[in-house]
Amino acid sequence: MSSSGLCLATCLAQTTAEVEEAGRAGEYEVPFAPVPERIRWLTATGAVARARQALELAGQEAQGATAESYLAAYREGLSLLRQGRMDLGTVSVTSQGLVLPADYEHWAELGHRGIVLGSVSLVAGDYVLVEDRSEYDPGDPVEVKDYLVDHREGRIRRLSGGRAGAGETCTVSYRYFYKQPPGVQKSDYTGSGVQMGMLGRQDYQR
Repeated sequence: MSSSGLCLATCLAQTTAEVEEAGRAGEYEVPFAPVPERIRWLTATGAVARARQALELAGQEAQGATAESYLAAYREGLSLLRQGRMDLGTVSVTSQGLVLPADYEHWAELGHRGIVLGSVSLVAGDYVLVEDRSEYDPGDPVEVKDYLVDHREGRIRRLSGGRAGAGETCTVSYRYFYKQPPGVQKSDYTGSGVQMGMLGRQDYQR
């Protein structure tokens, strides 16, 4: 590897660590997987800024924008990330295996928090189980409900009277926000009146 290639690889590694630290401070789910386009851009911008700084310090000329112009954009992006104000959208999870608890008190963990309202689909065998959406969709007409979703903490539990079997193996699909709920929340989401497809967290109320 050439010295310039080694320099860029080092700058990229340093920038990646810095971006992840900023994401963690802003309460995003880190490491980013998959990596959002805005994070790719921010990481590349930071790496180029560092590499150009190294060239300028070494007295070498670099064509195009100066290191300072790249640094300004990079610092602005890092600031938004640390404050939790960078919109990175959602991630889709498809057909994830899930074993339901044997009782009605315990939860099955999804592995991600900040689940998008109305995005959960739980399938057991040949039938689709029904979520209890009454807390955020008062117009939900279904009477028999099979499970409840804790959208903030990312988990599911069986409901008494539902069709979900004790210890049953299911597949679940859902979407979750890269941005995580700030601080400790109640176990059940109680956001009645919140629009479908949104999670009424504090980061959306700033």
